[in-house]
Amino acid sequence: MSTDLTVTSARAGALLSSAPSRRGFLALAGATASLLLIGCGPDGEPAVGAGSGGAPVKGGTLKFAWLGAPESLDPQINSSFAGANFSNNIVDRLLFQDRDSGEFSPWLATKWEHNDDLTEYTFTLREDVTFSDGTKFNATSVKNNLDQFFHGDEALGILPNGKSYLGPYKETEVVGDYVVKVRFTAPNASFLQLSAHSGTGNISFLADKTLKSSAEDRLKPENVIGTGPFTVTEYEPKVRTVIVRRDDYKWAPAALGHEGPAYLDKIEFITIPEASVRVGALQSGDVPAAFDILPTDEKVLTAQGFELTARINPGFTLGWQFNLSLAPTNDINVRRAIVAATDRPGFKKTLLSDSEGEARSVLTDGVPGFVDYSQGALKYDLDLAKKLLDDAGWQPGADGIREKDGVKLKLKGTGNILVPDARVTYEATQAALKSIGVDVEIVFDPRNIPAEQLTAEYHLANINRGRNDVAVLNTQLNPDRGNGAVIPADFPDRARIVKTFDALDTAIGAAQAPLAKAVQDLIHEELVLVDPQFQTSQVAAAKGVHNIYLDAADRLIFLDTWVSGT
Repeated sequence: MSTDLTVTSARAGALLSSAPSRRGFLALAGATASLLLIGCGPDGEPAVGAGSGGAPVKGGTLKFAWLGAPESLDPQINSSFAGANFSNNIVDRLLFQDRDSGEFSPWLATKWEHNDDLTEYTFTLREDVTFSDGTKFNATSVKNNLDQFFHGDEALGILPNGKSYLGPYKETEVVGDYVVKVRFTAPNASFLQLSAHSGTGNISFLADKTLKSSAEDRLKPENVIGTGPFTVTEYEPKVRTVIVRRDDYKWAPAALGHEGPAYLDKIEFITIPEASVRVGALQSGDVPAAFDILPTDEKVLTAQGFELTARINPGFTLGWQFNLSLAPTNDINVRRAIVAATDRPGFKKTLLSDSEGEARSVLTDGVPGFVDYSQGALKYDLDLAKKLLDDAGWQPGADGIREKDGVKLKLKGTGNILVPDARVTYEATQAALKSIGVDVEIVFDPRNIPAEQLTAEYHLANINRGRNDVAVLNTQLNPDRGNGAVIPADFPDRARIVKTFDALDTAIGAAQAPLAKAVQDLIHEELVLVDPQFQTSQVAAAKGVHNIYLDAADRLIFLDTWVSGT
């Protein structure tokens, strides 16, 4: 039976039985990465964990709207939320990570082991996996993909996109047709989680034809070939991306409980940048599900019968990352003043919806190793912010903006245009800072600003990076890796900072907890590298969409999704 779900207006008010979510978080005390439905049941109580709505139906098309769009069809290039969600359905990973427990289980690899010092990982692979062009997935496939991910290919225009994620990568050895050994020059505890990660910086396995294609040619659907349950057939940049089911797919991770191919025939990802137009598309029935729902639209959609779903997107919280190579954000008192002037509890009370929460660390709630700083380094204290600026020699000028040695306290920052509800908190912080004499100019769409210009001119850079592992701090902020805070070579005690970050990769599990705390202490209390603001995730959907699954990185897997008529 084939069912197309292009919901009519009459259907738009119906409740959804299971729906997706997005970018950030529901900051609840002791929250885990579990799914929470925000809609209410017939008794008025919150509807949690709604059922699948009957036996799955094979076939049909799902139209899915969001704000952004894949910037490329190459999963190893994509860094946007939309890009990762799209590509998560055309590629698979070595391991699967449980979104609640964080435990790993087999996927493309049937078993794995590592040596004592975490510099060598051996994977035994499934022998029945093929790419969508019919070629075999084997140990050589793993080697070729890891090598290109780390080193890039200048002749093809492929950048070394995986360099900061793979860290001390040395080589991949083909031990046998289906046994592969990955070696590092230094401990790399985070590699195990990276082998299951589906967000930015993920290890995606592509066929030889794709690996031999140029960056430009990888914009053509026929050149992007993975092992996943869907293949890409259409790509109109910034407008529409279409994927269709592979009928020969049969190697889903057992943890998902799905056997065989996906249920849906086709998924159409439709880019609708304007929030009001996305909501209108839901209300008119043009699309049955959409990401990027503004807080102001939540109550309206709920009242109309749409069901809203929120879920933690583990990793970095959303906020500003300081540039330590520029004055005056190279002054720790200025950085601490900005942090103290950011009213996270106030945002929750006055600006954010029920599905949005208050950031309590640079890490999101639920990530292993998370530490709560809401009553310490991240506590809102406007008087403290003023005192810190006074002590640093910044005195109010005639126009209210502080000055020091004849220089105004003016900063430039970037905001996240791809997170629509982020603007209100960025602007609220901007207003609070102006009230204490700090003038901040915010550019909300910095995508066309060259990286060199951002480093040279901008004091505050927006950041949110998803990964269900404390390693996200290492890849983003370690001065010898991502160096997102632009810590210069002559920064005081730089070697100790690097050593503190590097230590994260020397232990796994419970042994890593004190190392994770040491890094968060370094970020929040000593260097104040990041000013996290809030966490958010929201999707609305209508009746007839079932089992949209968000994985451990809060990325969509449509393998088990199905649609029904009414």
